[in-house]
Amino acid sequence: MARIVSVSVVVLALAAALVVARVWRVSRDEWRAGEALVAEYNRRAGEEPPPGAGIEDPRRALLREAIVRYREAALWYLPGNPYGRRAVERLLLIGQRGEQDADDDLALYAYRAARSAIQATRTFAVADPDGLSRADRGIARVSARLERPAAGAEPATPAERERRHRARLAEADDPDPWYSLLAGAGVALWIAGAFVFVLRGLDERCRLRLGPAVRAGLVVAVGVAAWLAGLALA
Repeated sequence: MARIVSVSVVVLALAAALVVARVWRVSRDEWRAGEALVAEYNRRAGEEPPPGAGIEDPRRALLREAIVRYREAALWYLPGNPYGRRAVERLLLIGQRGEQDADDDLALYAYRAARSAIQATRTFAVADPDGLSRADRGIARVSARLERPAAGAEPATPAERERRHRARLAEADDPDPWYSLLAGAGVALWIAGAFVFVLRGLDERCRLRLGPAVRAGLVVAVGVAAWLAGLALA
């Protein structure tokens, strides 16, 4: 029995290490892809866009693709992973540069990418409240400038429009702790089911014990389902 427990602990530790390594590698690769696109964008500084290119300007398209890559890097969140935080900072910087260049569409795209990445990786609390606040302020500023009053309506001041957009963004900022708890409970059941399978579903010679193995498998299935439901609804 002690041997089975030791083997199960080693297997679980290796599985956890593989998950951590994959998260870091994918986040790093997406970050590097974004950096390469920004470097190419900077290298082409001074190039004139083709006539009538508009939003399809090839140089501008590089920056939009970089935003996608940075958002992907931030979505592979893990405590201690530096690439996610760097990616959010890059998105906020692109948004600020877009505002400085009077490119509100690009700025809004970058700010929204930063906000969605932060919100998508929340649990019981937002992992980067400062980044979320900066993204919200940027979205509100740009949205207020882009807003056009309805026909016949009295136009609001820029400050009033910005406050209204901030209020809308704040309405759904807090994660639902119950769904986060559901996801956490699902992970706990998943791990517990795996341990039960190793301890009870196998005999001393590692042969399958059908009854305990099936029950452990059901616990794992319920845990995975609860985890997925919690992530989808949180």
